[in-house]
Parts: sequence; C-alpha cells; structure tokens
Amino acid sequence: MRDYALLLLNLGIILIGAEGFTNAIEWLGKKLNLGAGAVGSILAAVGTALPETMVPILAFVNGTWEGNLTQEVGIGAILGAPFMLATLAFFISGLAVLFFRRRNSPLRIDARVVKRDLFFFFWFTV
Repeated sequence: MRDYALLLLNLGIILIGAEGFTNAIEWLGKKLNLGAGAVGSILAAVGTALPETMVPILAFVNGTWEGNLTQEVGIGAILGAPFMLATLAFFISGLAVLFFRRRNSPLRIDARVVKRDLFFFFWFTV
C-alpha cells in the first residue's frame, strides 16, 4: 500500500513539474515575441531534451569508471538519441502524409509567422 501511495505522490509531482515547465515555456515565447510554432517546436523540444543531454555531459565530466565505460556511455547517448528521434519522427511524418493524402487537405501557413520564427532561429545556427 505504501508503494502505491508513493507512486501516486511521485506522479503528482511529475504532473506539477510538467505544468510549470509548459507554463514557463509559453511565457518565455511571449517574452521573446515568438510564434506558437517556434515555441512548441524549438523551445519545448530543447527543454524536454535536456535530460538526454545531461547523460553524455555527466559521463564525460565524471571521468573513467571501469576503464573507458563513461566515454562509451557518452558517445552512445550522443549518437543514439538522434537516431531514435529520427526514427520516431519519420514514422509519425509518414503516418501524417498517409492520413492527409487521403483527405487532400492543403497546409494553411501564415508566411509572416514562419518568416519571423525562421529568421530568429537562423542566427543560432550561424
């Protein structure tokens, strides 16, 4: 019984943290004058990828453990995460293409918003 209570407490803490994170990302997007697309696809993605980013950083910072294992963990995390995310993204994109192809629905894009968002994030890639 104690384990179930602890599980429910931890789920509540995770829910509160997720709500706070989402609210903070939305307000950061408003402060930076970004569109909803940039906030959702860039800021939220970076924030949710931070735990996966910390694994290789901590593996490299902690040095060696049983030989060269920490470097292997870091390199595996660096190389493995993009492959996993790309696999999921290609699968979801393929499903979306198949679904919307049948409905023949055009994309409705606000060019002003896309230009502004891409121009803002272009400077981080240069």
